[in-house]
Formats: sequence, structure tokens, C-alpha cells
Amino acid sequence: MAADAWSAAGCGFLAGVVTDPVARGRGLARAVCAFVLDALVGRYGRAALMVDADNAPARAVYTSLGMTHRPLRAARHKDDPA
Repeated sequence: MAADAWSAAGCGFLAGVVTDPVARGRGLARAVCAFVLDALVGRYGRAALMVDADNAPARAVYTSLGMTHRPLRAARHKDDPA
């Protein structure tokens, strides 16, 4: 599953990508992401997503679709111990 989420003028946003563990390794995530990314790029001219840096399988799918990893840092509240 994958979805168009939070897209805005000039950039489509891919989110909600998930594959049932039983179905992994069959190319389904790549196929569904390719379909959604094609639609997003067609509509917005470009597409983006966020993925955890340590999620190598997902990053491999996105790289195979022509996406480039760009590190993103997020702020946290000063009282957050994490």
C-alpha cells in the first residue's frame, strides 16, 4: 500500500508505504511505489517521501525508482530524553 499524502503545489508526497510481511520479496512495494510516484510526478512535477535512515530495504526500493536520499534532521523538544 502507498498513498498520496500531504502533497502541495510543486511536490507530491508519498506516504503510508507498507507491505504485508508474508508478501515481501515479490516486488510488490516497488510496483505500487512506481505507480504512485508516476502519478505524483505527473501531477506535481516532482515527488518526495520520508524514510528512516536505517530502513535499508525501503531505501533500496526508492533508489531503484530513481529517488535520491537526502538526510533530514528534525528538531525535538529540549525536555525530550530521546
